[in-house]
Amino acid sequence: MEKGDEGRYPPNVFTADEAAFRIPPPTYEEVMGVYQTSVKSIGQTSDISPLAYIDIMPRCLKVGNIAGKVVPTFDDFSAIVEGANRWLQDNPGLSVWKCETIIRKLTHGKDGSLSYELNEMLRHDSTFGFIVFIKGIRLWLTKKTLAGPPQQLGIKTVVPEKVTIEVPMNRYRGGRGRIIIGGEVVTHLNTNMYTVTTFEGLEDTMKKLQTKLKDDPIPGTVLTIETDNVKAYEGLQKDFDPESTCWSENKDKSQRNTQVIRIFYVKGSPTNADIGYTEIIPDVKEQPESALKQGKFENFDNVLSSLSQWVSKNQGLRVVNIQQYDAYVKSSMCKIYTTASNGVPPSIVTSRLFLPARTGRRTFECMTQTMERIDAWLRVTGVPIYSVETVELLFNETNPDGADCTRSEYTVQALSGKHWLTAIRVYFCGPYIEPDPAMLPPLPVGKHGGSSSCLIL
Repeated sequence: MEKGDEGRYPPNVFTADEAAFRIPPPTYEEVMGVYQTSVKSIGQTSDISPLAYIDIMPRCLKVGNIAGKVVPTFDDFSAIVEGANRWLQDNPGLSVWKCETIIRKLTHGKDGSLSYELNEMLRHDSTFGFIVFIKGIRLWLTKKTLAGPPQQLGIKTVVPEKVTIEVPMNRYRGGRGRIIIGGEVVTHLNTNMYTVTTFEGLEDTMKKLQTKLKDDPIPGTVLTIETDNVKAYEGLQKDFDPESTCWSENKDKSQRNTQVIRIFYVKGSPTNADIGYTEIIPDVKEQPESALKQGKFENFDNVLSSLSQWVSKNQGLRVVNIQQYDAYVKSSMCKIYTTASNGVPPSIVTSRLFLPARTGRRTFECMTQTMERIDAWLRVTGVPIYSVETVELLFNETNPDGADCTRSEYTVQALSGKHWLTAIRVYFCGPYIEPDPAMLPPLPVGKHGGSSSCLIL
């Protein structure tokens, strides 16, 4: 059961395999978990928002026991996509033009129930303790323009291969007994070197993927390509399942993560498109030297300007995703994924970050309210959309907006909890003029409700 009427939790739970062989086929209520959408009613196409979306979360198969450190069991990614396909069949006038993964934190009640918030824009991550997260997918929707059957999606997850590297023993204190690197006991190689198992980097993974796709192409048209951060090790235990949508983090233990590549596509005949990526990295203004002098980078606006220049110089490519990401030194960067295309990209790309309106010390309007304001802004300006992404920014309580949107770097304290503020960054096909605030809905004042939460018993 759940609170709110924007999502559904099916009374009967089917696994993906059971659903595939059930006659008659189950409805989307039976194969998909909780969802939230800006589409007001089933089949609505006449007045769809310029930036409509649906969030689909995995179904809970077993509630587990978070208090007892027993992780719940949820559907995997393929089952979420099956739920999305069922929804698209019931909404044949809509199509998906962008996909991305989203994360929510699970909480447990005294009665053993699980709950999570779909609509809240501020998330707290504690410093210590046992925390459980789930992943869902956010589909950005548009009105279908071509005749034909309902759009159907597929997903391919590309996992980096394991590699063994040598580590100089003198990099670590001691030199006798076992050595632990990133939570893993490494193997003694000789008196000067140790070996540790890790994963290959993104560049090598992409090179191998390009070779594999020549013999085994994507069975359809690529829609979105993104990287997804997945836990690989916790303490001394391997905990790597790239298809899982639910995982735990024990803040009292060390953790190692890796990246996987998720390719969302529209099912159909293989297009044999070439896949590539480029990274746009902010320039270093001051080199980081220590914890007290962590360095400075150029503002993020400069990164966006470089993005626009790159697009204008690569007119023969189809950009399927623009993804902001973090990297150690924790500098914000842009990653662009492309496929071969005959389309003509815009000569200028601009962007605007839409933050949720702040309503209190640690309160913000909900996702539904933010999207309504974005919808109004888009209708007033009429600027064509190029891409969109959901970003999480480190919450800054002293900043009137709740986050510093101009800087490319931020600092996190290892022994303190953190709050993350969700925002929507929209990319446009050309310049825009900020409209008169009088033409837009007024900002909310004071604390507002409207948070859609799901309660799983």
